[in-house]
Amino acid sequence: MPLKILIIGAGIGGPTLAALLRRSDPTHSITVVERHPAIRRNGLQIDVRAWGIPIMRKLGLIDRVSAISVPESGMAIVNDAGGTSAFLGVNDSGAGAQSFTSEYEVMRGDLVNMLYETSMRDDADGPLPGRGDGALSPRDEDEPGVRYRFGVSVAGLAQDEKGVDVTFGDGSTRRYDLVVGADGQWSKTRRLMFGEQAGGDMFKRQHVYTAYYTIKKQPGDDDIARLYLAGKGRSVLRRTGDRPYTQVVMLARTDSEEIRNEIERQPVESQKAAFEKIFQGAGWEVESRFLKGLRESTDFYADSLGQVKGPHVVKNRVALIGDAANCASPVTGMGTTLSFVGAYMLAGELARHNGDVQLALQAYDVNVKPYVSEMQELMIGVPWVLSPDSRFAVLAIRFIVWFITAARIDKLIVKFAGSDKGGLPLPEYPELKLAPADTK
Repeated sequence: MPLKILIIGAGIGGPTLAALLRRSDPTHSITVVERHPAIRRNGLQIDVRAWGIPIMRKLGLIDRVSAISVPESGMAIVNDAGGTSAFLGVNDSGAGAQSFTSEYEVMRGDLVNMLYETSMRDDADGPLPGRGDGALSPRDEDEPGVRYRFGVSVAGLAQDEKGVDVTFGDGSTRRYDLVVGADGQWSKTRRLMFGEQAGGDMFKRQHVYTAYYTIKKQPGDDDIARLYLAGKGRSVLRRTGDRPYTQVVMLARTDSEEIRNEIERQPVESQKAAFEKIFQGAGWEVESRFLKGLRESTDFYADSLGQVKGPHVVKNRVALIGDAANCASPVTGMGTTLSFVGAYMLAGELARHNGDVQLALQAYDVNVKPYVSEMQELMIGVPWVLSPDSRFAVLAIRFIVWFITAARIDKLIVKFAGSDKGGLPLPEYPELKLAPADTK
């Protein structure tokens, strides 16, 4: 049964869901709205792991993901002078669990652009069908296929048993059979669904803040990621791969309300000043290179880390996917996969229930929970082990990781741990008309 569907957010989850829905039923009318003026092709390195890999295989995209991957041979933990204390390699065997460096490390902008194109066409070499107009008429939205409206925000949702009336930022209203929020950890859709206070309170802060930006590449910036534990709740990750620039990720753990007020959803200059203050006095290349690069950066982005946890991810005819529904936090390494799983399972339930939106959403709400629990599970000590306080703790962590790698315990974990996180197999939805998961 064809549906008229609105997806809010054109990051990773939104275009993935649009692609899956179009594949399962080409008669669906799917509109994706994005508040930014275009697809955001920026962003630093993310990865595809666990269930995300078979989902990409089912979509026939694994070769394209591999083609845009950033070559990275592993991660070194470095000391104050930049010397290697321990090295964790990459699992590129095609079997078992991924290590810190996934077999599929990609730049966020490259992945988003690939998913955006895939959502509108099946032929990777064919022209886009020209459905990226932000000024589509209501009649255009009744046509089968996928189209995008950029520079558009949602201001209100009003539901009844048969549909959802959506009020946009310009005051216009349109009606849909189903609305899906894929608009990130600060999701406005979630707050419109459950109320401003309740929807906002579903974001559980970890009192960790992170900054991402790029600096000039220098000799020695190679395909090994380097993690420096600076103490006082701070760490820095430097990674380059084959890119003409070097990525910097700063992480700070603090209970300070002052720092929170300077970073969380604040202007860039306030965030930069906060991170410069936090990282003063840190060793390695922090003061000599990274703070200078921070001041000069034009692609700086910072945010508060946390997880989204609520009793439900649906309400009548409105559903949430990705970070809007169940943000796992970047410290789990499962954010991208979480978006893929949510999109895949929601599309699967809609196809299985033949367009019965309310039954499909009820099934999605129940069936996605075990996967979310696995993806949100934090490793023992995280985020503390990534941001130790004392000098003793820094030295202890370096030694423990050195021992694990020297004894090859990490290799055994990767070899015998399943690629399905928690041992849960990816559910099968033949109704989605996708390729088998084992298709290479």
